[in-house]
Amino acid sequence: MDEKLRAAVDLFNDGRFSDFQDAMEGLTSTTRAASERQFYALLNNLAESLLQLSDGDVQDAEEMVAASLRKLDDFVPRFRGLNVEALREDFRRVVVELRDVRAGRKADTAPSRMPRLRILPE
Repeated sequence: MDEKLRAAVDLFNDGRFSDFQDAMEGLTSTTRAASERQFYALLNNLAESLLQLSDGDVQDAEEMVAASLRKLDDFVPRFRGLNVEALREDFRRVVVELRDVRAGRKADTAPSRMPRLRILPE
């Protein structure tokens, strides 16, 4: 895996989503492959949804995740050394929890488990 992507993964998993977005912009600008640019943009959107959630904007976060999940299906089960299937499942769980918050069944807007980027063995 590319060192810049590995460093970005660490930022995401440490909850440093703004820094992760900056790293993704750097990766996006250095690749010519349309599929990579699309994938990095999706990861960026997912990080943005978690930032929205941290600001208490449940509806926008849910909408961003749902839209990104539909596009993420194109990259399952893995892409660029990342376990996309596991990431998709993590964010599906987040959507369910956000819907529970909006329906009044769950009080805390924070996900019970934060989504993680998982690096697959090469």
